[in-house]
Amino acid sequence: MRKTLLLAGAAAFAMTAYAVPAVAQDAEEDAEARQDTIVITARKKDEGLLEAPIAVSAFDEKALEDLQLQTVDDIARFTPGLSFSKAFGRSTERPVIRGQSNVLAGVQFGVESGTAYFVDGVYYAGSIQNLDPNELSRVEVIKGPQSALYGRNTYAGAINFITRGGSEEFEANGKLRFGNNGTKEASLSVAGPLPFIDGLSGRLNYRGYEYDGEFTNAVTDQLVGDESTISLSGVLDWQPTENFDARLRINYNEDKDGPLPLFLQDASHNNCEPGYRSLASHFFIPGFEGVPFPRPAYTNNNQYFCGVIEPGQVALNTDVDADGIPNVIPGALEGTNFIPFYSLADGTAFDGLDREQTIISLTSSYEFSNGYELRFLAGYRDETELTGFDSDHSPVNWFISGPTQEPFFANTGRDDVEDYSFEIKLSSPQDNRLRWLAGLYYYDQDVLDSDITFADPDGSDTPTGERGIENQAIFGLIEYDVTDRLSVTVEGRYAEETKTDSTSPLGSADFDAFTPRLTVDYALENGGTVYGIFSQGVKPGGLNGSTGAAIGLPTYEQEESDNFEVGLKTPVMNTGFNFTAAAFFTDATNVQLTTAVATPTGALNSVATNQGSGEILGLELDISGAFNDNWSGGATYAWTDTEFTEGCDPDEWIITSGGGLLTDPDTGTGTDFTALFPGSGPATCSIEGRQFPLTSEHQASAFLRYDLAAAGPYQSDFFASADLTYESSKFVQVHNRAETGDATILGARMGFEHEDWTFSVYGQNITDEDSVVMATRWLQTPYFFAGINTTPNTDPATASRSAPRAFFGSLRRGPQYGAELKLRF
Repeated sequence: MRKTLLLAGAAAFAMTAYAVPAVAQDAEEDAEARQDTIVITARKKDEGLLEAPIAVSAFDEKALEDLQLQTVDDIARFTPGLSFSKAFGRSTERPVIRGQSNVLAGVQFGVESGTAYFVDGVYYAGSIQNLDPNELSRVEVIKGPQSALYGRNTYAGAINFITRGGSEEFEANGKLRFGNNGTKEASLSVAGPLPFIDGLSGRLNYRGYEYDGEFTNAVTDQLVGDESTISLSGVLDWQPTENFDARLRINYNEDKDGPLPLFLQDASHNNCEPGYRSLASHFFIPGFEGVPFPRPAYTNNNQYFCGVIEPGQVALNTDVDADGIPNVIPGALEGTNFIPFYSLADGTAFDGLDREQTIISLTSSYEFSNGYELRFLAGYRDETELTGFDSDHSPVNWFISGPTQEPFFANTGRDDVEDYSFEIKLSSPQDNRLRWLAGLYYYDQDVLDSDITFADPDGSDTPTGERGIENQAIFGLIEYDVTDRLSVTVEGRYAEETKTDSTSPLGSADFDAFTPRLTVDYALENGGTVYGIFSQGVKPGGLNGSTGAAIGLPTYEQEESDNFEVGLKTPVMNTGFNFTAAAFFTDATNVQLTTAVATPTGALNSVATNQGSGEILGLELDISGAFNDNWSGGATYAWTDTEFTEGCDPDEWIITSGGGLLTDPDTGTGTDFTALFPGSGPATCSIEGRQFPLTSEHQASAFLRYDLAAAGPYQSDFFASADLTYESSKFVQVHNRAETGDATILGARMGFEHEDWTFSVYGQNITDEDSVVMATRWLQTPYFFAGINTTPNTDPATASRSAPRAFFGSLRRGPQYGAELKLRF
């Protein structure tokens, strides 16, 4: 059925492509109707946005300013097919393109989302949320597998940030931005030619940014979610001759963020799937195996939550309790007198984010006299990152190792990261009918993990493991013009990757893959393009460390996909608008999912597993342009229909079987207690028919701008704009029960623009959309009753021995208002 729909879509695109030149009066009129488009480098060469046979959303400097695109999250709101969740502050990246997600991406080392970042074409493996938006000249979001040309982790797509370079004439730009919630930003950029060396120019950038946060922690009575960044960068561009150019970019960042705005939805809210793994279930006391002890204080018999998770109160023990009165959560703690380990003191040795980064990139190209071009790219990153948060997301501060050590369920650590990459490629003259490109690539990353405790507050003395990634590849492309309008392109990449982990008994794991891509495109007479693509993608596999090895899952394999896409890009005749559309189908196997693992202490961890297969069918539409001299605008829409076609998940068995354990994944059978819990069942581990987690089925955006020349002070131009974005709810996990809720966000901006300055006022999330940014299934902990320190187990022994499920979520920023002044010299 899905392939039938895709073929129907392809036929519709083909008819549209055929009809467009037919309605034009002649070729000359078509050329006049064609609108100016952004020049992009999505295929590693300069092309007009409408000419490139690839699905790409591009934002130039004007679009970045008009749409107030300050972060990746902002860019995602206006990119059909891209979803971004700022779930763990600015230290965890989980961009999702076309539904290809991973719940553990950015949380467990080596687990990746399948969408990679690039800065000036150089692979960038770190967090990009601190990138200075004032440095950017363009952002390109390239959708679909890009393994052939871009490299590792481009299973679903790539996001390339192109920075501003030097200038042949002196120029300076400054910006001051102030807003509510203590938002302050100051930036300065100076560029111009440098003396004594012909063709050498440079640029210096500075940015200081602060945000005080807006949510109050009920335990400490302090604001949480604050952010602070200092960023310095310098660029040297050198072009001594017409056939040689080089760029050196050096960037230094300091980030200091406070505790995250996370809240716990405890197990008392659970409203579905009754069973043993619930607050009202029996529990187990060591030494009294088989003896049931009822919990009369708790009557909630449900194991899970179904529906939209609503925003809640932040209540984290990230500092000394402000009022000296113990905070409790239902099902966790009835009092503190009988628990000697409970404390009102600070429960985490470190909170938030403290990061220092040094990033260096070098790109150069040389064009030989016969038209062949040699291009070289290199990147280096040195980073020290301290992160910490109260991992049980509750006000309960329960010390196990004493107040000078790390308390129970505090997630505090330090990563020292060093990585570098090299790429060299040779391409033939681009005006030949037969064109080709060949290249070599190498990437290496080393990570030293350390634990942060009260005895070791910076983590320098408590190393916990060493991890690494090494990737080497050879890639190439052949492009042939069958006719003046019809072209065929064949690409391919062979890569070998090794991942190492000192905590794994295996020590290392090797992976290799060949990823081909075939593109057929036809250039329309009006300057547009119709194209078709077949490609294969690979998401890297990896190691699960000691946790996975203990349960017989030391590694997880590569996720693979076959992808089919058809697209149309065209000016809309005599309207001043450009229209792009893409329809795609993805068949994914060995889909990487999350398997919960209970530890002997009752705590919960997760590992990556290849549990199923799935299909994705989607449609992306984008139209933008000018109505007349005063009005311009655009709109986007994306439909992404994801579905697992097979898969067996152990947690699915637990919540459908009344709390039983899956004993045989091959047959999908296990202990079944549905007869004891009316309303439960039928017991199954199958996730067939479920949607992929972290994926929105619908996304839409609209933008409208009004300009009036010489209508402001000092002959400045007046402008006003408004934008509206919508993203449908995302499921938290493969079970498709708990979800985030829809999000509709309204923004506006207006002001005056002069050749020397721009003054504007702005509003973001004006209607105070408060649906959670993201939520994650978690567990109710600690789990005490009647003064007895019990493990969170149930009776009988064949039932799940983990704590009842709870959920934590990340709060969305409320309305943001402010003013901005830009100066140009």
